[in-house]
Amino acid sequence: MTENVLISIKGLQMCKDTSPESIADQYEGRYFFREGMHYLMYNEDHGNGEETTKCLIKIGFNDVCVTKRGAVNVEIPFRVGAKKLVNYDTQFGGFTLSFKTKNISRSETENSMELHIDYVLDMNYEYMADCHISIMVKEKEPE
Repeated sequence: MTENVLISIKGLQMCKDTSPESIADQYEGRYFFREGMHYLMYNEDHGNGEETTKCLIKIGFNDVCVTKRGAVNVEIPFRVGAKKLVNYDTQFGGFTLSFKTKNISRSETENSMELHIDYVLDMNYEYMADCHISIMVKEKEPE
């Protein structure tokens, strides 16, 4: 895969008392592979005058780590069977989240990669939702 990529991220949250909520975003970013790890780098522009958030997704054999720095500051480690507590900091304040990873799957071709993560989300030590995130990466067409 080339360095310049399009990264599509889709998320689905299924809360117990409400309808499922979904989000979808697409970013231009950079991809590279080093020492057995896939790396995705992109910027989230919140579009409302807030600081841009720099994002890094590090994909290993059986774990994924999402790091965000800027308007949002968090490091989320996903490892199947593990429950990880993280501090999610924003310019408006912070809170504690936990992620219990149920499944991680990845498929690759020469020009693309698809990553799926299923996890349980808790906020301030209380159950929030069962979640699924899909990350699709493909080479950016030359301009």
